[in-house]
Amino acid sequence: MVRKGILLAALVASAACTKKVVSTEISPAPGASTSAQLAKPIDGPAGAPSSRAAVEAFLKAVKSQDLRGMAAVWGDDKRLYETMLKRDETEKRLIIIQCVLTHDKWQFAEDNARLVTGGRQEFIVTLQQKNASARTTFTTVAGPGGRWFVEDIDMKTLKELCR
Repeated sequence: MVRKGILLAALVASAACTKKVVSTEISPAPGASTSAQLAKPIDGPAGAPSSRAAVEAFLKAVKSQDLRGMAAVWGDDKRLYETMLKRDETEKRLIIIQCVLTHDKWQFAEDNARLVTGGRQEFIVTLQQKNASARTTFTTVAGPGGRWFVEDIDMKTLKELCR
């Protein structure tokens, strides 16, 4: 089951934002439509070679507004989340996550991952956007083929970036 907490926390965090909504339309990355991004197959194997690399790939994709890149490392120990959801549902969730995680720069707050149950690893990450910064936790897990995936992100801690 896809972590319902990710979407719920993203909705709570986005509701806490004080940004003025000008339009309900979602603008894709320049030169690409979001649906077209997810329609393309993943280049190479899904996941990342290490848990740290999964977090790095996810944040790099967020920064470049690359939904395909986010989807390629977003999953659990059994599969990519996009294989469990309809394309439009995957797109909606990734866009919300992307909006909440928007940043100018980021860095790992600690050099090593924290080990948690089930072989999962947690990384504390500091995101900075303009003059605001916030820390959050990325949980990664080894999945099919020994590849690593971002399984969960603590979105509740990121409301400071929405101001």
